Amino acid sequence: MIPLGEDRPAPVFPVSVYLLIAVNAYVFFTEVTAPNFPRFVNSFATIPYDVTHGVTLPPPSPGSALWTLITAQFMHANLLHIFFNMLFLFVFGPEVEYLCGHLRFIAFYLVCGVAGGLAQIAFSPNSHVPVIGASGAIAGVLGAYIVSYPTNSIRTLVPLGFIPLFFRLPAALVIGLWALTQFVSGFSQVSVPGHGDQGGTAYFGHIGGFLAGVLFVGLFSVRSPSQRSYRYRY
Repeated sequence: MIPLGEDRPAPVFPVSVYLLIAVNAYVFFTEVTAPNFPRFVNSFATIPYDVTHGVTLPPPSPGSALWTLITAQFMHANLLHIFFNMLFLFVFGPEVEYLCGHLRFIAFYLVCGVAGGLAQIAFSPNSHVPVIGASGAIAGVLGAYIVSYPTNSIRTLVPLGFIPLFFRLPAALVIGLWALTQFVSGFSQVSVPGHGDQGGTAYFGHIGGFLAGVLFVGLFSVRSPSQRSYRYRY
């Protein structure tokens, strides 16, 4: 299920959403063109062991491993990773930016990303596997959206094999199914010893970011979602 957009434009130009997309794209370009790709990733990714053991990182890293909870949010593993992250931000970000205002939206986005990083560290505190991606921050945007605009109509692509099907679905269904997948996949890993140290999708980063978005959007909002919510149409 791939979201394509809302049925209506945001009431304000989402300058912060576009700025975040541009920064992510620039960092990804810098990452893939770096002379030493592994060193670049290890310099700015969040490595849970480094955070939990207070490791001081050498240049060009930001020094304290805690700062990588910010820098890792702008890095991605491959083109598909950044494409889908930025697509979700493009679709759901403008309405949340309208709620929060431009600068507060950026702060909200970063806070959710940090919350996601901390959740992943809590799941695998001794892991040496780098954690990268904006997924935790964007999961926070999804959490904010589902509690603020659950009935909004989302244009959605549902691929059935090679056949693309297009629907208008309520946000609660689109985001709810995504969230359910993250929770089921994440907690299924809990019973597998050492799974968090083996890499793969950082599901607890998604879960932590999503819960932060649900809980914190009220603290960052300067407008009421009732001014923009509406019921979906088929």
